[in-house]
Amino acid sequence: MPPEFDIDAGPRATVTASQLDSVFPSWVHNLSDAVLVTFVQSTDVVTLRSSPLLQCTNVVHPTMVRADAASWRMMACDISGTCGHLFTLSHRGKHTCRIEVTLEGDDIGKVVVVQPEYSALAVSSNLCSPSSLLVFKDVRERVKTLRSLQNEIAISSEVGYVPTQELVATSALDKLVLTTDHSPEAVIARRHWKLTKMLLTNLSTATADCVDAYTRSEFRRIGGSMVGSDAWRREL
Repeated sequence: MPPEFDIDAGPRATVTASQLDSVFPSWVHNLSDAVLVTFVQSTDVVTLRSSPLLQCTNVVHPTMVRADAASWRMMACDISGTCGHLFTLSHRGKHTCRIEVTLEGDDIGKVVVVQPEYSALAVSSNLCSPSSLLVFKDVRERVKTLRSLQNEIAISSEVGYVPTQELVATSALDKLVLTTDHSPEAVIARRHWKLTKMLLTNLSTATADCVDAYTRSEFRRIGGSMVGSDAWRREL
């Protein structure tokens, strides 16, 4: 059986001919009211279809990040000398996600996506998913890695993929307008916000492509299929 691939590979469980392994069953989820989606893997065995029987072991679940507003403030560290932007997403007045962007000159460097429930203690206590904190030191390089992985999945049944270290963005992210003041710094922030959204969208596309490639690989392995398994892409 192929190993899982989540940048850090691990062993997969033995599954039966009617079981997919470590798949995100996108066709059973409605992502229409999310702007970002992160992922968590469980040991659950989920029945996806009763006849003919189709199950998934080690199923991957989505975590929806909803937002109807985005705000900004400057971010700086006097000790390291780094600076950047803190973009805060909110939904109905409640903060739902922070996107911390470190600048390298006038370009985007590290991007950190943090959900409100995250803390190191909460993760270690299994109170929240490790994917509530996602760190991308170089989004462009991560996209390249995923593109290479997509090609490997397409040609080898020994390669798998679990998107717990990535995310997908829906079309709603691009529609979020950043709320700022009228300072010169805010003008720069709005430009970097557009660039950040573009980078996350590129990451999203590469992630979704790997998810779909692996799902197809698993269906080939068990000799099955599912109508509409790629329909979720209409939301991205």
